[in-house]
Order: sequence, then structure tokens, then C-alpha cells
Amino acid sequence: MMNLRATDIQEVARASELWQEVVDASEDGWLWHTWRTHEFNLSAGETYKAKDLSFFVYEGERAVGVVPLIIQEKKAEDGVEREATYYSGFLPWPCFRSDVQNKEELEDFAFAELERRVRKAGARCIKVRLTPPQNAGDEEVRVGRIAEAHAFTPHHFDSHVAAVTSDTLTEVRERYRRYHRKYAPFFTLNVLEGVAVTLELEETYFRLHVKDSGGQFRSRESYAKQTDIARRGEAFYVVATHTESGAVVGMLLVSVYKNAAYDNSVAVDPDFADRYVSHLLKWRAIEELQKKRIPTYELGPKADPASATQKELGITHFKEGWSRGHTRTVWEMEKLLEL
Repeated sequence: MMNLRATDIQEVARASELWQEVVDASEDGWLWHTWRTHEFNLSAGETYKAKDLSFFVYEGERAVGVVPLIIQEKKAEDGVEREATYYSGFLPWPCFRSDVQNKEELEDFAFAELERRVRKAGARCIKVRLTPPQNAGDEEVRVGRIAEAHAFTPHHFDSHVAAVTSDTLTEVRERYRRYHRKYAPFFTLNVLEGVAVTLELEETYFRLHVKDSGGQFRSRESYAKQTDIARRGEAFYVVATHTESGAVVGMLLVSVYKNAAYDNSVAVDPDFADRYVSHLLKWRAIEELQKKRIPTYELGPKADPASATQKELGITHFKEGWSRGHTRTVWEMEKLLEL
């Protein structure tokens, strides 16, 4: 038996640096696991009274793993109930340094401790997703083992992935190429990251996102945390400015970590919806990923025609125009607790 113990992140000096060190050293650790993404989800969940119960897993005196755990509220038929989930809708899979021995024992310890903490917090539902930067091919087996051992229900879905090569933009849907030729001349499209992500840009994205969403549904601080992801080198913004008016009319945040990219967040001024700004943002993002030599660009879940709304099907159709049939299978699991 390994000498394992769980320690609250609040009890660890330099917890943020240690957290990121473990994630950087983990084969499973991807953008969902990073400290800045954790801070964003905690801030965005303020509306739902989010509470951070994350913990490190120690083997002896060495921190070998991190288990992200946020408890927040949601509306239920009989009032309000608590669940273990990030604002994004799932907890990232516990991640461990790649040089550890007996990862199965570590995962069993992590999930047992996670459930103990969730029960103690009075939450009823646990949602966990296995999201490595690239699929290794063993995801179904790993999720199946944990699901059976800890009584979770496993699920899976396909996620659109655009393969970024020198030919990507010549292979996207022909209509998208026409949109780019027609509308790109009316806009300036810039990529901003690092020190170029100013407080003014943060405020611009906040206002644009609220206008696009039809209201403010998460804290103002969460937008600052989201912008920090780009300030600290884990993402970049593509900014579309209407050349004639000088107004910023579209912004796309693309996360980049461990040589893989993901569509993080987008906002487009509804007044410019007929100018195909979303297509222009995506086009410029792919150009930047080509420049950075990032080989994969994940666009998000593929809708299930049997259950999806028309809006969801429309979003999937849009993504398919870029991914052109390329997907990856993402595994997750859920458990409802009897309290």
C-alpha cells in the first residue's frame, strides 16, 4: 500500500504554484486543470455560492496529485440542491504526476476522498470528465474501471476537432471561404495575448459578452479571471474591429496549453450578426494556430440529433464546417448520492 493522504489546498503554502507544477507534470493535465481555469470557475460560480474543496494527494511528503473540487448550488424541483461541478458543468479528472507508480491506486484514493468530501458538504451529484490534451486510447477503460469500482454512470460524446495543417483553411466549407473573401475587408482582425491584454480590453470583452448574452449572468471578477488566462500565456484573444466605426464587434478567446488548443469563449455584437464575424474570428484563430504550430484545435461537443435543439444543431453544423468530420471521443461519468 502506498502512504497516501489528502490535504486541503488552503493548508498548503504556495498552493497555486504547486497546483500548476503538478498539472504541468501530468499526462492528464490540460487546460481544464490549470490554476487559472480553476480560479475562473470558482469566481464564475459565485452566483451559485461556489465553495472550493479541492485537495492535493500526497505520497509521503511529496505532492503527487491534485483533485479539483468545487461545490455549488443549482435549482431543483423542490428548491435548491448542491452538486460537485465546475461552472463549466463538470469536474476535471484528478491528475497525477506522470512519474508516479500505481496510478490506479492513486485514482481510487482520489475518488474515494472526493466522494467523502462531497457527502460531507451535503451535495447530491458528482460530474467528472476525463479530458487529456490528446486521447491516449485508454480513456474508455479508465473511466469504466472507476465507474465500476465507485458506482458512477459513464457517458461519452464526440467533440469536434480541427486538424491544424497548412491546408486547413483551403479545406474548410466552401461557403466559409466565400464569407471570408466578402466580409474580411470590412474588419481588422488582431491577435492579442500577454501584456497586450489590457484592462481596457478586459472591459471591452465584458461589455461585449453581456450584450451578446442578453445580460450579465456571472460576476464581473470572473471576466478578469478569464482575461488573466490570456495575460499569463495560456490563451489568446482574436479581436475583430469594424474598420469604418472603430468599434470592437467580436472577440474570441482560444486556450492553448500543452500543444493543443480549445475554443474557450466568444462574444459577437448582435448588431453585426449578419456580417459573419464568428467565421472571421475562427479563420484568424486558425491562422494564428498555424503560426504557433499547434496541431489540434478542439471546438467543443458535437450535438446528438436525437436530443439536440435546433440551436444546438446549428452550432454543430457551424463547427463541422471547420472540423470536416474530425472528432475525438470524450468520456465522463456522473453519480447521484443518497443523502
